[in-house]
Amino acid sequence: MDAVLDALRADEPELPDVDEKIRRFIALAREVHRAAEVVILEGPASLVKLAERVADASGGLSEVMRRMADKARAGDATRKAEGVALAAERERILYREVRAFRLAARGVVGNAA
Repeated sequence: MDAVLDALRADEPELPDVDEKIRRFIALAREVHRAAEVVILEGPASLVKLAERVADASGGLSEVMRRMADKARAGDATRKAEGVALAAERERILYREVRAFRLAARGVVGNAA
């Protein structure tokens, strides 16, 4: 995620590099979504909403990065600062949701031991 955003923030992003980093991020985001599905289907009810929030936040950041990459491919830098700011906001949201999930999961795992 950080590598994609760093590549997209460049004045003139190297598109093959951006595309490769996006492919890697998408693969990792899919793993997050699969893990969230396992929690939703098999995990304790107390973690379901938190897992959904992590998946939603990951999807929100992915969408912003896809739009930024599309604009970079089109050579459109007119709203780049706006995209960078939105990506930073979505990144903060994702980190916040992951932290909340981790704290709750530790409590569940700690109680199960």
